[in-house]
Amino acid sequence: MNTPWNLDFIALDITGIATLSSFDEITSRLQVRVRNIGTTSVSPSEVRLRAELDAAAASGYAWLQGRYMQRDALIREFGAVTPTGYDGGHMREDEAGRIYISSEMAALALPVKASPALVIGSLEMSRFFLDVEIAVDDEESQIVSLSLVFDVTGVVLAPDEELELPPVLMVDGRDVQWLVERYADEVAVEMKARIPGRVPSGWCSWYYFSNLVSEADILANLAAMVAAHHPAEYVQIDDGYQSFTGDWLVPNEKFPSGMAALAARIREAGYRPGIWLAPFVMHEDAVVLREHPEIALTLHNGETLFVETWLGRCAVLDCTHAASEAWLREVFRTVTRDWRYEYLKLDALSYAAASAETVRFAQPGTTAAGNLRRGLEIIREAVGEETFVLGCTCHFGPAVGLVDAMRVGPDVREVWEDGPNPSVKHALRMTLQRNWMHGRWWVNDPDCLIVRDSETALSEAEVRFLATGIAVSGGMVVASDDLPKLPEGRREMALALFPPPGVAARPYDAGDAPVPSAWRGWLGAEYNAIK
Repeated sequence: MNTPWNLDFIALDITGIATLSSFDEITSRLQVRVRNIGTTSVSPSEVRLRAELDAAAASGYAWLQGRYMQRDALIREFGAVTPTGYDGGHMREDEAGRIYISSEMAALALPVKASPALVIGSLEMSRFFLDVEIAVDDEESQIVSLSLVFDVTGVVLAPDEELELPPVLMVDGRDVQWLVERYADEVAVEMKARIPGRVPSGWCSWYYFSNLVSEADILANLAAMVAAHHPAEYVQIDDGYQSFTGDWLVPNEKFPSGMAALAARIREAGYRPGIWLAPFVMHEDAVVLREHPEIALTLHNGETLFVETWLGRCAVLDCTHAASEAWLREVFRTVTRDWRYEYLKLDALSYAAASAETVRFAQPGTTAAGNLRRGLEIIREAVGEETFVLGCTCHFGPAVGLVDAMRVGPDVREVWEDGPNPSVKHALRMTLQRNWMHGRWWVNDPDCLIVRDSETALSEAEVRFLATGIAVSGGMVVASDDLPKLPEGRREMALALFPPPGVAARPYDAGDAPVPSAWRGWLGAEYNAIK
């Protein structure tokens, strides 16, 4: 095969499995197939292909991607001091050195190569996850090998049955950024990405009221928006209205008028109503779990899977169960058709990507990615094409083509820096490293704008940095302060971002580690106010 960088990927042996691969030079796609050549069924956990590289790493770097918003995304400059403040999941040590891991796609730049940039990535991510592993020696002076690792846990191959894995794009050239954008464009075509005609804006209750929010809080902010002719499009009620996580159709005592009446008030005020749900988790005390325990994922011993979340101890939805599908359809038809919410923020979605190694699904052969994907498919079918769906805490790959927007970085918080925990610095450095997704897979959501000057640890300069970073992302602009309390200067600072510029800036130097410090993009003259 005449592949980029002359990479010759050889499959590691799996007992009873034959692995075949071929590379199409015209489409730049590597195709991998596995076949059961034995006489009994087999259940491989992974398919691994490795290519020896043995190339000097001097002045080179890897652009590493995490699988969802909290997972590391950074430039790792070989041989440089390890950057601080990341969770470290992008790297592991082994006996020969260390291995850098990138999910679904990796970019590699080595000046010693005639074509110094290489991008490798999975083009279809609805069922299988792919890790690209870059092995280096102890001193990071040599790139030893590249490995492609498909997670196929959950697959069962009968004798003589063949499985075709997702195509992998392999391209080299001189411009890393351009190659990454080409990859994103090809995924968008392959998975039929949804790109809204405009980038939305709004107000969200979470970052001031958190889960203590009440109907009165929503109405007070709505009144402030009406009085100021606030240019936001949506008013989004976040976590705190439901009786229990999972019991979405039963509001608590803080929302006495009910959610349909509140949506009507928002519409009457000239805004579009939005609401938050975490549809794939159910609190251990939720009525739905007590009445329908069959919809929850179980361990292989038959016990219900429970996970510790910021929402409490929760069971996880088996999206392949017929009863789960019926329940999801009822919830989302009620929320969108009866209550008439037009914008859905769907959170805690990644919990649905539970491994078949740990759980069993109602539908045999389901993978972690497949369970998440199936849940999102059901929701999209239930809410229709016109409802705006934002994914949050969600694996990126399985959501392409089903959501209109995606949170691409960790939560912001009214502090500047707190390592890998929510903060302005960490949220923006991760968000900007995913600017290449914006307008290709969906609209990026850089998380909320917080500009208040009280009940915050942010200086005015740090608030302006957050505002500028949101503008540079090109993504959604969603304010999240208690608007009646904002002083005039801070109110004007926030309003400078409305409407969203919509254009994601590109790094001036994509190899500036761990995240480029200079970005360029035309945002429009009206955004000078926040610079």
